[in-house]
Amino acid sequence: MASPETINLVTRLMATLNKDAATVMKNYPVHACTDITGFGLLGHLAEMVIDSNSGIQLMADQVPIMPEALEYARMGLFPVGAYKNREFRESMVRFSPAVDLLVQDILFDPQTSGGLLMAVGREKADELIEELKAKGIDQAAVIGEVAAEPAATILVF
Repeated sequence: MASPETINLVTRLMATLNKDAATVMKNYPVHACTDITGFGLLGHLAEMVIDSNSGIQLMADQVPIMPEALEYARMGLFPVGAYKNREFRESMVRFSPAVDLLVQDILFDPQTSGGLLMAVGREKADELIEELKAKGIDQAAVIGEVAAEPAATILVF
């Protein structure tokens, strides 16, 4: 169903190693890092906060999502793993009513080969993003922040 352009883009993204991002990351005070794979973005965020005294405020509109992913989501094309991920972690996640259900599902989508999710202090975040983009990591973005309350919870707005 995917166009040749989408296939080429997805193939390029999945074949891009996290090596450059990991190299850049070493220059910054990164507190935590994980690669986004089978548990999806929200599953990996949950792992980062589950036994901490912190939570996450995630800005759904800042998460890089391919337009084609939204198109396929509208068609109902989701892997079963996305629903299993939601079922496993939904008790830790609170969505604002403004976050579309399709976007919610995409945030639980298991990835085959995702990028790195890094936790770095706000004072260095923009600098880190700039350096990542300079290395060709165009999808680099600040997507949220650590919050004291509610602990072990992800607020998505």
